[in-house]
Amino acid sequence: MTHVDGDHGRRAESGRRTTINDVARRANVSIATVSKVVNGRSGVGDDTRTRVEEAAENLGYLSVIERASSLRSAGEGTIEMLVEPGDVSNPYLSMLLGGALETAGILNTGLLMRPIASIADTPRADWAQSLVRAGRIGVIEVTSRYSAQRERALRAVGLPMILIDPIDQPRPSTPSIGATNWAGAYEATNHLLALGHRKIAYIGGPPGANCDVIRAHGWAAAMSDAGISVDLGAVPRGAYSYEHGCRSTEILLADKVPPTAIFAGSDISAMGVLEAARRAGLSVPVDLSVIGFDDTYLAHTATPPLTTVHQPIADIGRTAVSSIMRLAAGDSLAAKRVELATYLVERASTAPPSR
Repeated sequence: MTHVDGDHGRRAESGRRTTINDVARRANVSIATVSKVVNGRSGVGDDTRTRVEEAAENLGYLSVIERASSLRSAGEGTIEMLVEPGDVSNPYLSMLLGGALETAGILNTGLLMRPIASIADTPRADWAQSLVRAGRIGVIEVTSRYSAQRERALRAVGLPMILIDPIDQPRPSTPSIGATNWAGAYEATNHLLALGHRKIAYIGGPPGANCDVIRAHGWAAAMSDAGISVDLGAVPRGAYSYEHGCRSTEILLADKVPPTAIFAGSDISAMGVLEAARRAGLSVPVDLSVIGFDDTYLAHTATPPLTTVHQPIADIGRTAVSSIMRLAAGDSLAAKRVELATYLVERASTAPPSR
């Protein structure tokens, strides 16, 4: 049995990129020997070759030549984009993809979208190596749960990963992109307060979703600054969806003292708020003011047009692709966390309260 150096074993598990030197140490041979084996040259005994191949496989090492060969056979380097299938109905994703595709075209690369659930049962090392062999140059995860195991596996084969508004809080060293969620929510709530509203409800997104937790805290901070206490634990939680917005609004309107304004954590949830108000016989904004978050096409086409927090969704997609390309080329990013600015777009769904 080949002896594994304890310190080396721990370093290999740390998720950094595996080098030819790591393979040499694991197999207890010279770097020159490893180079011969991984590049298919002669002059190495069968036992030694087997030992080196096993070490390379166990460590997830892929030679530079194999990487180049994979890219040549694929025709071009592509970026793997992992998404939740349930997000396809949300205009947020289509706007994000539009920006990402635009930049990918400019940079002569491709995008391949895959449901994140499809890799759930695949060993992380096997998955990461398969991406290299398929000619991938990096991975973008969209609003998914952060996995340190996936990140370590990708790092071991030299593939960069960028997260877009991850549900979980990633490590500070993990590149991620989003918007100024707290500031956007604070500004939206202050807009309603300035109109004279005091009973302002917030309808949240997926339980534990980092971006939504931050939005909820922005809402709570604005309310607190106005001398109004709110219960973050009572915020309705669920998917960013029409159904969640509608159901949550029906419950809120059934309260003894219903809200005069509702701030929804996404435009698509706000569409559900508008429908629930219609069913209850309420006029927006006369009886109920409504604000969304995203500024997708839904906000423009709603009846009435929706006041919402604009986040530069297409720019987020563009930034993710350009950042992956920089990392794949060996460059570094100026900051691990990038937040693009939000701002409030006032339309016809908000007005002073009538009661």
